[in-house]
Amino acid sequence: MKSQVCTGRSCKSKFSNYIIARLENDKKRLGLKNLEIQQIPCTGNCKKWPNVIFDGERQEYMTPIKASKKVLESIKK
Repeated sequence: MKSQVCTGRSCKSKFSNYIIARLENDKKRLGLKNLEIQQIPCTGNCKKWPNVIFDGERQEYMTPIKASKKVLESIKK
């Protein structure tokens, strides 16, 4: 699974760095070698921050817990 976390000014102000930390922790804790975590400068959707793109699908109003749930859902598939 490829995850791209927006680190633009709006998303960063809403703690996108915590989402990155949570995903990195999940990757390590669960041994998810196929989880790719990227930081991107802006998704262009600043009014609905923070944004994370999972496998090309943008998720709005993301939180660290929601990001973890999304990763866990992809594992179950």
